[in-house]
This record gives sequence, structure tokens and C-alpha cells, in this order.
Amino acid sequence: MRPSIHLLICGALLAALAGCVSTPALTYQPSIDNTERLLSDRDKLDVGRFDAAAGVENRRLGMRGSSLNGGSDGTFATYLKDALATELREAGRFQPMAATVVSGRLVENRMSAAGASQGKATLAADFVVTRGGEQVYTRTIRIENTWESSFIGAIAIPAAITGYSASVQKLLGELFADPEFRRATHAGAIAN
Repeated sequence: MRPSIHLLICGALLAALAGCVSTPALTYQPSIDNTERLLSDRDKLDVGRFDAAAGVENRRLGMRGSSLNGGSDGTFATYLKDALATELREAGRFQPMAATVVSGRLVENRMSAAGASQGKATLAADFVVTRGGEQVYTRTIRIENTWESSFIGAIAIPAAITGYSASVQKLLGELFADPEFRRATHAGAIAN
């Protein structure tokens, strides 16, 4: 009986450790809707500094005993910055050193993959547009996004990874749809 107890304990420990996996966020893919919104103007934009507000989870989001990590430097602020640059590149609007710069601060970053049938993310960011060093736009954009999930972790975790990326798409979509953002990023709309 003693060997079977040992095997049972070892098996339980291995199962617990296997659940503690750290996964990087998906490589961001631009959305067709976002590209269409950005194509309504041709002015070039640069992407400035992005960071996270104090107390905002910027490195790890829990997913059923596993965790999701942020962008190229491990932070979700960088993931958002890189996602914005990807969207601008896809629409032909990204240009390093452009006079108009979009920067931001992640002020809310939560995800839940605990639900038996639904996952949820809540994201918010303060976006700032500057032109020639002068601030021409500032707004907090907040979204909630849900996706189909499962009681089974092997289904829920990949769904959460995909759901987080879709949530960033949705957040950027709200920014691009904002008429004030569109005016602020159009050079001809700002009188000198």
C-alpha cells in the first residue's frame, strides 16, 4: 500500500504543477473593422510611451491556475502599445517620428476565466494624442468583453488567451471610432 500512496501523492503534485503554466499573450492580429476605421484618414501617426497605473496588473493575469503574460517585455502596457502600432501599420498610418503621437496608460486590466460557460475581460486605458508636443486629445476608453468558455480547463484557458487579445482589439476599436480621436489625428482639423 505504501508505494501506491507515494504514486498517488506524486501524481497529484505533478498535476498541480502542470496547471501552473505561464503563457505569453497571442501575437496581436489587427481586426478588419479597426483597419477600416483607420483607413478613413491618411495622416501618419507615431506610438509613444505606454505604461500602467499604480495597482493595475501589468505582468500576469490568472487563468485557472495558469497565467497569461503581457507583451514583448512581459507587460500588458507594452502589449497594448504594440497592438496599436500593429493596427496603424496594417492601415498604412504608422510612421516613426511623426508629428502626431498616440500614447497611453493602462488603468484597468482584469480577466476572469473562472466561469463554467463564459470568460470576461475588463480593460481601460487613458489615451493621449500630442501634435508637435501639444496635447490635442485625452480620453479614457473602457470596455468589457465576454467570450464562450467551458468548465474544462483545457478549453477555458485557450479561450481566455484568445479572448484577451480580442478584448484589446475591442478597446482599440472604441478609440478609433471616437470622433474626437479622429479629429485629433487629422492634421487638417487643427488650426495653427
